[in-house]
Amino acid sequence: MTTPHTPEHGKQTDEERPDLPLKTKLLAWWEGYDLSGLRRKRAKHGEEGAEAPDESHSSAGLNRHGKPLWSATRIEVAEKIWGTGYVLPGGIELISTLIKPLGLNPSMTVLELGCGLGGAARCMAATGCYVTGLEASPFLAEQGMLRSTKAGMNKHAPVEVYDPENFKYSKKVDAVFAKDVFFTIKDKTTLFDRVEEILKPRGQFLFTDYVIEAGKQTAKPIITWCDREPLEPQLWTLQGALDACAQCNLDLRVHEDITIPHRTQILAAIKALTEHLEKHNLDKETKINVIDEVETWANRVTALNSGLKCYRFYALKGA
Repeated sequence: MTTPHTPEHGKQTDEERPDLPLKTKLLAWWEGYDLSGLRRKRAKHGEEGAEAPDESHSSAGLNRHGKPLWSATRIEVAEKIWGTGYVLPGGIELISTLIKPLGLNPSMTVLELGCGLGGAARCMAATGCYVTGLEASPFLAEQGMLRSTKAGMNKHAPVEVYDPENFKYSKKVDAVFAKDVFFTIKDKTTLFDRVEEILKPRGQFLFTDYVIEAGKQTAKPIITWCDREPLEPQLWTLQGALDACAQCNLDLRVHEDITIPHRTQILAAIKALTEHLEKHNLDKETKINVIDEVETWANRVTALNSGLKCYRFYALKGA
């Protein structure tokens, strides 16, 4: 990231020129300009997406400011960035590569935690196995189920609502999959215990998650990122993840640092979005959601450059 530019005397800043094209605003933000003025204007006029006073976690489907995490417009923006059916870095190619160790086949059942719109669940179900996607956001879960039904996969890849802090599931499964969701969960130890309980003998647990390098928790870019995330991060170290697996008697076979490809995918997606915006005019609500979404992921890239890591884990339950 470059150092923010200081406007010369007498020249207007970005926030003083509301008629600037969206692409210019995005590029200006990406190069280090401060868009706080835009947020102040939105808050002053009561526009959707304006900042609200900080609050602790609220009920499911709300961010830490008490506002809905997801809307139809934000989903549209997220899918434009990550691909149809995805609200996080994903896509058929990435998910297909991630799930290879599971060796999925039609006789298997899989549970996905934090499935979003169910894109990964449907990708896994394409192998013939049965996948149940669980999602904390009621709105995302509803939209995910609609997409599964539309794809004719309402039985092979249903999407349901769950509470990750009080996780319960009544059936035994062959595998549990999760992508980048545990870093916002407070009680990860209990969650891992319950994952172990629902796995069949020799069941598989495959997940990716953010971890923080030891000693980097108080680094300024990490603190800034944590403050700006829609859900408050509950960061753990790599050792914390390893200990959680060991405590619930899961045999951890792989823990791989995938920070570089993860960061590369984010940067490529933002670049592709910027190029897309050159050719399209957006309404006001969509512009706000685009700026919010880009800011969220750009903040994560800054954190990934400053001690935050993304890891892939693969573990087995004993016989």
